[in-house]
Amino acid sequence: MSYRQLIQEAWAFTQNNKKLVMWYGFLPAIFTTTFGVIYLTFQFFSFKKSYLFDNAQHSFLYDVFHFSMEFIKSHLSLTLPMVIFGVIFLIIYFLFPTAAQAAAIQYVARRRHGQEISVGASMRHGIMRFLPLLEYHIMVKTFGAFTLVFEAGFVLRNLGMDIFNLLLPLFILVFIFGIILTLLFTYADFFIVIDHEPIISSIKKSMKLVIFHWKKTFFVSLLMIIIGVRIILQVFLLLLIPSLLIFVGGYIATFTLAKIGFIVGGILGILALFFASYLTGAVDVFSYVVWTFTFLDLTSQKELEVREGDQEEISA
Repeated sequence: MSYRQLIQEAWAFTQNNKKLVMWYGFLPAIFTTTFGVIYLTFQFFSFKKSYLFDNAQHSFLYDVFHFSMEFIKSHLSLTLPMVIFGVIFLIIYFLFPTAAQAAAIQYVARRRHGQEISVGASMRHGIMRFLPLLEYHIMVKTFGAFTLVFEAGFVLRNLGMDIFNLLLPLFILVFIFGIILTLLFTYADFFIVIDHEPIISSIKKSMKLVIFHWKKTFFVSLLMIIIGVRIILQVFLLLLIPSLLIFVGGYIATFTLAKIGFIVGGILGILALFFASYLTGAVDVFSYVVWTFTFLDLTSQKELEVREGDQEEISA
């Protein structure tokens, strides 16, 4: 299958399965996007209050802790519901995206093989492979870019520029190593979910499959990165424009109608979150479809050993 045909078929499949996008793309993306916005906001204000840009006596984390304590004292009745909501949100954020990915892969693979399966039924199949996939994700996130950026930012803000420069070569090496591992582990998720392979076996088979088909894997990865970057820019613009409106509205509200300004800003922020989550979720599902099609295509091709090839030439 050519790259163009692969992308076209994957896009057509995604377009024809709106429920798949809604349940296994949009819904988990609401939690991941919200967490991402909170994380980026924390990083922004943490850097803003660090020695790099300010001479503040206290860190942003200290301000958050102090504000939380004051809020608890002033609104004691709201504390327990908010804590429960926060715990439920973190549990869903930690578990649901992985379960949705496993279910989406099962749905795509079974429909690709001509099986009739509903979106709800695919979740039952996905849950059967949920725990191994979650364990695998926890293991590989150690070398993920998200984790590396968090660690590098922590070192830069709290340990100083000298320590950061000392550890910079290590961060670069870990980043390069993480990229290589990400490429080699491309098909591990699919061996776990589709073939029910153990984690270590899935990693080994994924590495072998990538090495045998490195060219196709590399170009598909490159195409997905380009598509992903474009969507990230769109999400950024979607979140940036309402953020500016919220900022301006909040500034005006301090002099005029505070409640109306904050209500309008809140509505715009929620709408931006939903739009960004839908775009992100659609790309996630499209990515699952592309890689599931690629995995099924490559694993259907039998790799010949040297002696097998020689025997075929002799018999011919």
